Amino acid sequence: MPSRNRSHAPRNDRDAFNADDEFDFFAEPKKRKDDRKARQLCGQIFRALSCALAGQCRDEILQDLVVQSVSPAPNASRLLVTVYLGTRGPEIPPATVLQRLDLVRPMLRCEVASAIVRKRAPELTFQLIPSPEAPP
Repeated sequence: MPSRNRSHAPRNDRDAFNADDEFDFFAEPKKRKDDRKARQLCGQIFRALSCALAGQCRDEILQDLVVQSVSPAPNASRLLVTVYLGTRGPEIPPATVLQRLDLVRPMLRCEVASAIVRKRAPELTFQLIPSPEAPP
């Protein structure tokens, strides 16, 4: 005997899109919820790294670093942290700064893990850029 309940009847997909509806095939796709969550995670890590570098690092060079941005690279499991030297900018070679960042990377990752609520802490990749205040 066929069911009288119409809510279980199969839906016709042709009825879902009418000829009067507008659809732009070349429009940008809508931002997904993942993008918002990734930006939120990057903001939390930005604050955690800024505090960790300024307060908990005993290295004077690393205390002088300023976190400019944190962005997913390519997704939220690996993050690109962009930093620059504050007041000592040109006098310290970039290779030295990156080498010291590599040495404290495990400590910084632990700080990030304690600041966020995730199953796994993301990998951190550092990029050193010239100071915005420094003359070219």
